[in-house]
Amino acid sequence: MTFDWNVYHFDYRDRIGNLTSEAQGVVKSKKYFPVFNVEGKEKVLKPLSKTKPLTTPYFAYSEVFWSTILHDYFDIRTPIYHLAICANIEEEYPDKYHHGTLVDKLEKKNRKLINLYELCRKNPDTLPDISRYMNYCEIMYDYVEILSSDFFKQNRQLGQEVANQILCSMLRQDQNYHYENMLFYQGEQELEIAQMIDHEFSTMFMYLDIPSKNKLIFNNAQISLNGVPDALRRLLREEMVPLYEREKNNLEVIVSLYPEVASEFLERLKSFQNNFSSSDIRLEDNGYIVPFNSFNFQVGQARYKEKNEKRAKELSEKLLQHLVTPDMVEETIQKQVLENSKKLEQAIEKRLILR
Repeated sequence: MTFDWNVYHFDYRDRIGNLTSEAQGVVKSKKYFPVFNVEGKEKVLKPLSKTKPLTTPYFAYSEVFWSTILHDYFDIRTPIYHLAICANIEEEYPDKYHHGTLVDKLEKKNRKLINLYELCRKNPDTLPDISRYMNYCEIMYDYVEILSSDFFKQNRQLGQEVANQILCSMLRQDQNYHYENMLFYQGEQELEIAQMIDHEFSTMFMYLDIPSKNKLIFNNAQISLNGVPDALRRLLREEMVPLYEREKNNLEVIVSLYPEVASEFLERLKSFQNNFSSSDIRLEDNGYIVPFNSFNFQVGQARYKEKNEKRAKELSEKLLQHLVTPDMVEETIQKQVLENSKKLEQAIEKRLILR
């Protein structure tokens, strides 16, 4: 298993254009990504955000790590991300870091990219109303109604592909796999699911400057996958339990409606485990990692969203910066990836047997 940890350097002034992305949920926002010509191909540079919650340089490592694994074991169409640094981007977009990732542009000729949220809005008679959804991080999203909808019953192949992408989000324990992360190519008559993108919020790559917090959210992710234990269930209000079991509920629906998808994913998962467990996984630096704090986004939000420079400076002075090098965390990441992978394997096998 080979990961490319090389850092690719660009200058914002050399871009050939900008790609615009607009969030459509309750909280609306526009994002601009510079596009570069790299050996005749259009590549998008995705800068890390100074205002996005919990952003650290390891968001970029997560993108490289998981896109490589998904490409090699689960869907060869998955575009592989690369570490990138873009000089001079902060002059035009001061709320962005010059650190980021580089990935192939997804656009297809005569095809429009739409996300799952937009798809639900276009098909209100056969898909659930998710118009009030909020893009929160550190939560798992509920896909039960979507997977069970008439729309995907009538478009079974699409439903299979949606189910597979949700299973992949469980593998990386995505803490922000919201309804605008899943994309489709819309033609005049046809609808085709797009490649998997956006792998930043993987549990294993979060809070790496706060080991106790990293361990806590990893354990909580296991609860979401396997169900709330009785001791915790007694402490929760009844209506809170489903919030802690969203991955479990998603998995049960996938196995029930798409057992063939679960079975194929299980075989790919076992192949991945065998190779990953016997590999010497290395996360290289190559000059990319800088000191950080998982809560630096609070400074960015105060400065760029609230326009409160005084508060931004106060927060900046309080937040200690930590240099967490890849060799300090690669063992923890590999251990958590394997543990979660085995738990996911067991959960799928159990449900396939019981169905």
